Amino acid sequence: MFSMNKSSFIPIDTPILFLMICLLLTIGLGLICIKKFKGYRKNIFKFWCLSWLIITIILFSIGGFGRFVEVNTINTKGYTVKELTEDLEQLEKCIIKENPLYFADKAELKQLFSSAYGEIKDGMTELEFYRLVNPITVAVRCGHTNLSISEALVKNRVKTAAFFPLKVTFVDDQLYMVEGDLERGINAGDRILSINGRTDDEIISMLIKNVSGDSRNNQKAKYIISKHFNNKFYDFVDNSDSFTVEIANNKGEIRKVNLNSKYRDEFNETAWSLHFTEIQDGNYYESIIRDEFAILSIRFFFEEEGTKFEEYLSEFFISLKEKNISKLIIDVRGNYGGPPITKTLLSYLVSEKIEYFEGNLPLLHNIVGYAKPVYPANIRFDGDVVVLIDGAVFSTTAHFCALVKHHNLGTLIGSETGGTYVCTDSSKDKVLNNTRLRFHYSTLTYKVAVDGMSEDEGIKPHISISPSIEDILNGRDVQMEKALQFLKLSN
Repeated sequence: MFSMNKSSFIPIDTPILFLMICLLLTIGLGLICIKKFKGYRKNIFKFWCLSWLIITIILFSIGGFGRFVEVNTINTKGYTVKELTEDLEQLEKCIIKENPLYFADKAELKQLFSSAYGEIKDGMTELEFYRLVNPITVAVRCGHTNLSISEALVKNRVKTAAFFPLKVTFVDDQLYMVEGDLERGINAGDRILSINGRTDDEIISMLIKNVSGDSRNNQKAKYIISKHFNNKFYDFVDNSDSFTVEIANNKGEIRKVNLNSKYRDEFNETAWSLHFTEIQDGNYYESIIRDEFAILSIRFFFEEEGTKFEEYLSEFFISLKEKNISKLIIDVRGNYGGPPITKTLLSYLVSEKIEYFEGNLPLLHNIVGYAKPVYPANIRFDGDVVVLIDGAVFSTTAHFCALVKHHNLGTLIGSETGGTYVCTDSSKDKVLNNTRLRFHYSTLTYKVAVDGMSEDEGIKPHISISPSIEDILNGRDVQMEKALQFLKLSN
């Protein structure tokens, strides 16, 4: 397969950007030639096309567009010290020179890079190199800064990878089986004490060190581990063919079982792609209006195809007004963010103008309206509001929750968010030249206009409640139940 480079200017593949520039300049030349150079048009276009052909060949030959990768053997391909050092230098340049490093300890980063250079060995595979350098990207302490395996390795894993076979979750700082295996006497809800000699505490520690999050807040990392344990365990802890697992049942009885690894497509994901696994259907927002209350669920702050967010909210809040609904639950659990279209939602909750972002923003951001304050909508909701939150909530969604809490626009129920009132984004993508690892990293800092909140913690709920393993297995939504109870409603 051909692994394409990513543009440093806009989030598209370099060959596509090159083609766009070529076409635009060609159209421009054509318009000029219509008015001038009538007798030389053919010669000019011959020279023009030949020049672009030569430029294309040169860029292709030096790897400017990307390079061909052998998918079938990429998992075992070894790289030289020189190749791996070049990739680490490329990663270091992106982090040190382009990332805001708002939450990072620069001395710690310097030490981590120095150590990684010394640990590079000849013949390391992509996965071995990934395990070596990924903790550096996590040390940036930015939830938008993620290092992912190559596109080729993702495709290769369909035929070569085998994961821990039963789905596992992370609850109350412990690991639990979500699925059982009756043949081996494993039940959903059994606690995992160790896997292949590593204790659950050791495993959890290794995973948290390899999942990106904002500042020193590890709520987002814990959430991702709870949803994507099997993928993270394979990448950073153990990709063995078999596992000896020490488990304890709900009676406290401890025993060991043996499991063979197995490929499951749902576990074959990457550090960045897993943020979008729950919204692949394109259904980002939905609502329910009942006799006494309404629920607005927003899985991702992004425009749905064919249903604009602004129009959807307008129709929704008009319906609430017409039906005299005075109690509203806004559910943003599992919502990692998106662009700040949250301002539209806030406009239905505020009674007066509020500032959204703090400080100066780049010119382009001002042009598209990022710097504008939030004004009350014509039809605003003045009833009781509850916002359901969890560890996935960061970036734009955490900004929304920070403003809701700061301006007393509603009651937050659930668990501490993964983000706070400040984050770094305006992200770029880079493909490392040799291993083709994919680096997604932030370049700008965004703060919402609030006071008295910590940069090192997530947004704390007014009412803290999280599901137990029993709640998860029984499909019981204790946070929604608490919201209904708080609003003095019945299901």
